[in-house]
Amino acid sequence: MNKDNFFLGVIAGIVVPILGILMLYVFKYIPQNVSLDDFIYLVKTNKSNIPKVISLGLIACIPLIAYYNNRKRYSTLKGIFLSIMIYALLAVAYKFHIF
Repeated sequence: MNKDNFFLGVIAGIVVPILGILMLYVFKYIPQNVSLDDFIYLVKTNKSNIPKVISLGLIACIPLIAYYNNRKRYSTLKGIFLSIMIYALLAVAYKFHIF
């Protein structure tokens, strides 16, 4: 796959943090025998956890950014950064109780 596409970056920037959140669930909550439904309920009911979970999910984007930066695919990188900024704005909005 040798594409430099803005929309590919947007899609990757949306999907990878979700996978990062799922990895958070796998590494932190599965050993405590918490089901996925309980994890989702925990995040929904405790609004102060939402910015923390989003921020930890965004850490999963670091290898993605490094990959596209090293291959000089800057249009894709712009799409990834746009998605990261949207997630970051959501985290800040939840942090300051705008939502």
